[in-house]
Amino acid sequence: TVYVNGLPIKRGESEDYIIDYNAGEIIFNSTFPITSEMRITVDYQFSERNFSRFTVFGGSNYETEKLKLGVSVYSEIDSKNQPLQQNLSPEQVAILSNAGDDESLMVAPSGVPEVYNENRILYKKELIDGVEAFVFSTNPEDELFSVKFQAVGENQGDYILVNSNAINNIYEYVAPIAGVPQGNFAPIVRLIAPEKLQLAVINGSYRPSEKTDIYFEAAGSKNDLNLFSSLDDANNDGFAGKLRVKQNIIKKDSLWNLSAIVDADLIQENFKTIQRLYNAEFNRDWNLESPRGDQQLLSAGLELLHPQKGLAIYKFEHLNFSENFNGNRHNLLASLRFNRWNVFSNSSILNNQSDVTTSTFLRSFNRVTYSFDKQWIGTKLATEDNEQRTVSNDSLTPLSQRFKSYEIFTGIGDSTKVFVEVGYKHRVNDSLRLNRIEKVNTSNTYYVKSK
Repeated sequence: TVYVNGLPIKRGESEDYIIDYNAGEIIFNSTFPITSEMRITVDYQFSERNFSRFTVFGGSNYETEKLKLGVSVYSEIDSKNQPLQQNLSPEQVAILSNAGDDESLMVAPSGVPEVYNENRILYKKELIDGVEAFVFSTNPEDELFSVKFQAVGENQGDYILVNSNAINNIYEYVAPIAGVPQGNFAPIVRLIAPEKLQLAVINGSYRPSEKTDIYFEAAGSKNDLNLFSSLDDANNDGFAGKLRVKQNIIKKDSLWNLSAIVDADLIQENFKTIQRLYNAEFNRDWNLESPRGDQQLLSAGLELLHPQKGLAIYKFEHLNFSENFNGNRHNLLASLRFNRWNVFSNSSILNNQSDVTTSTFLRSFNRVTYSFDKQWIGTKLATEDNEQRTVSNDSLTPLSQRFKSYEIFTGIGDSTKVFVEVGYKHRVNDSLRLNRIEKVNTSNTYYVKSK
């Protein structure tokens, strides 16, 4: 799914974008213009097939007049005896069994004895400054090895790439200086461990009376990152739970209805999901950076609903990560209809504190339209003011920014079928300059939309 400014954009009959899976590219069509004021987020899943994998899922439901229950299980397990991308020797299996979940330990020497072949790059072993190293050789009398080299990062390895040709690359040993490696390659092969992910979920709803609705969910996960090893298995198991209670205070079929809502999520740090739990911009909404520990998300609010006139919702949210984050956010959402007037407003204000930063984040989007028989006019007002400061020196971080946007538009026709709409938007962008949020540019957008 592709999100622009936090909202998913359409694919289908009138595609806004095309996905080229072979090239790993997303191409936006000319009917969906991209500007510098857009945030583009791509949400995707992939599965690496390194072993034969067995996937099982299923569930069952139970229902009465007041109670609904559902139970489901999901399991995907790699068969450690059926590798697809690598042939593991007994020595390599032993390395994996001693590595636990530490990927940096899942490496093995890559040198394999090989007979002379003039069409292959082969190496011999030599002692250089007391260190046994691989040296490129074309002498058929030498004891030769076929060696794979892995990029390990600058000054993390003892080999450098000195030549490349149509057949292969040639690597050369470089002695460390004062104990510091001078290369960025090592004669190793990375080993891939078989994994397991299992989930069990029970959820349901209970309605003790016409005015009370209770929803609950509990889930447990088991995620083993190395089936060859029993080390580091203490963090395999995780738990998550959810409880939501909605209590109708005023309930009238044709009048305004008032409800109170309480919602609580608890997610242990080791809990593993198949796909995301929250919206694509959850981290941005809360100014989250590397949160650690168990998560608690608590919210409480009021919902005002009218069958014809729309709804208004106020919600207070508290987010906590046990090791380094606390945040509070107030949200106000309204979508109301008064005869020919339509009013939409979505605003929030956030205050948070982590072990590194503190921040306040104000966001507001508002739209008002007036409809004639086959015509409409309207205006949009939007603003963001994000001020984030480091705890150590009280300086603003690069995430600090601010903008204001004003827009007017008018259209004629059926806004869902055949129509034309013209509009104008003026936006002022402020960004970080010399530890101050200052104006950096303005933009004026004129547009025509039709169908």
